[in-house]
Amino acid sequence: MAVAMGRLQPLRLYAGKEGRVRESGSAMSVTASNSKDLSTGSSPVAEAVAPEPDAVEYPEGHWIAQSVWHGDAVRLATAALHHHFRDRDDVLVAMELVVYYVRGDNRVWLQPDVQVVFGVEPEGNRSTFKVWEEGKPPDFVLEVASPSTAENDARHKAQEYLGIGVREYWRLDPEGTMMGTPLEGYRVGGGRYQRVESVARTGGVEYLRSGVLGLDLRGEQRNGATVLVIRDPRTGEEIDGALEASEQQRRIAEDRASAVEDELSAAKDELSAAKERASTAEERVRVLEQQLRDLNSQTRPTGQDS
Repeated sequence: MAVAMGRLQPLRLYAGKEGRVRESGSAMSVTASNSKDLSTGSSPVAEAVAPEPDAVEYPEGHWIAQSVWHGDAVRLATAALHHHFRDRDDVLVAMELVVYYVRGDNRVWLQPDVQVVFGVEPEGNRSTFKVWEEGKPPDFVLEVASPSTAENDARHKAQEYLGIGVREYWRLDPEGTMMGTPLEGYRVGGGRYQRVESVARTGGVEYLRSGVLGLDLRGEQRNGATVLVIRDPRTGEEIDGALEASEQQRRIAEDRASAVEDELSAAKDELSAAKERASTAEERVRVLEQQLRDLNSQTRPTGQDS
């Protein structure tokens, strides 16, 4: 959700590169007249721009949740994705981070509710995301709808995300009343956003496949609100951002694994000690047998004279 500094600015990348939005049935289709093929993930950020003036500042964004459910949905989605990519050192997961995409112009910007960027350093405390410094736009964007932003998200925001090269654009309806489905996704294909179709049901549950994230996604009601649930198709593990239970299970599993490792190490030590004792005992037996043979040879009766 972009928090407007005044009115939402129009798409201003470079002259003659406008996009348009049209409705096709229930599926939103956003087309762009950019000459570059966005399906490759390349960014159409303007190359021919004047050097950045020293005086230009790029303010950080400010975010106010539109409702309790809206805020929960944003935070839980961010937490789930951050947890999934926690071991990757080349994936940035950010919540409400302002994206500036025209160098030297701080009047045009976007503020995704959640964004995922591959191939960038996740460490550090960014206050903004500057496309020309990072070298690319976000790969995945999720907007959580609210009554005041749903129409803008569906039309103008989609146009701008397509224009800067975002490969997948997703929308979540936390209230279940603003969209036809709890979750919908769009991926770039043929220079436009095309709706993501559902994948085969797993255990009676329907998912949408994010090719960018390599995850199955769905919306599910939790205590009245719709939240994002992610599923790793490789492991079948589901995460909804409420990580307490998941983390507890992980810690329990790690504790059990550690206990098994300790038992195995102790058993190996015991076996090694037993082998050492057995070796010592075998050596003692050989020594005693040799002593017995020596004694027998010393006490054997000698022959008598006739």
